[in-house]
Amino acid sequence: MNDPKPRIEITEAQEHALPEAIVPEAPEPAATNWVKGAIDFGPVVGFGLSFFLFRALKVGGADATAPMIWATGVLIAISVVALIAAYIIEKRVAWIPLVATLFAIPMGLMTIFFHDPVFIKVKVTVINVLIGGILAVAALMKRYPLRSLIGETLKLKEGAWPQLTWLYVGFYAVMAVANEIVWRTQSDDVWVTWKMASLFGGPIVFTLILTPFLMKNIVSDTQSSAS
Repeated sequence: MNDPKPRIEITEAQEHALPEAIVPEAPEPAATNWVKGAIDFGPVVGFGLSFFLFRALKVGGADATAPMIWATGVLIAISVVALIAAYIIEKRVAWIPLVATLFAIPMGLMTIFFHDPVFIKVKVTVINVLIGGILAVAALMKRYPLRSLIGETLKLKEGAWPQLTWLYVGFYAVMAVANEIVWRTQSDDVWVTWKMASLFGGPIVFTLILTPFLMKNIVSDTQSSAS
């Protein structure tokens, strides 16, 4: 008789407590999936689509940076709307839009005020470094926030939490370095495409990479009860 496969279950509140990449996918009511997706990813998708629309409409004429400046304004507006929508519709603090908005507003305003897209491009690097840095400092202090947040539902072997934490530190470091390389070496079109693709592709690829590690270190319900 085959052993039952361990099942990862998390509550909705726990899922929203971390960036999307940190929490494995969990079943959600179908009716709420599109709302959550729109709130969490709407600002970046709106930013990217508006940028290419402004480019196609030749907004700003000969000013090559104008589409990025206008798209930054759209990003700020949609970020604020997403936060309000999350609070009103889902009765929650949407952590992903909250963190993104806290950086999008000041760095977006600097982008508009100085007419320089560098600020909004560097924002991505800053957010990744901040999250990775917090996890790294916590790990050096032998504290593992991932375990505190999802340990009740994602039951891993005790020795797996430091490894998982450092894996996420590495993930955010790679994303930060990749963003720096792309915006410094590529055109605005390529960077915006990268920003949109990495928003979805980065967590998906990392989750696939993590799957063998998680399956190897998950404590099944039988093992948990016996301990």
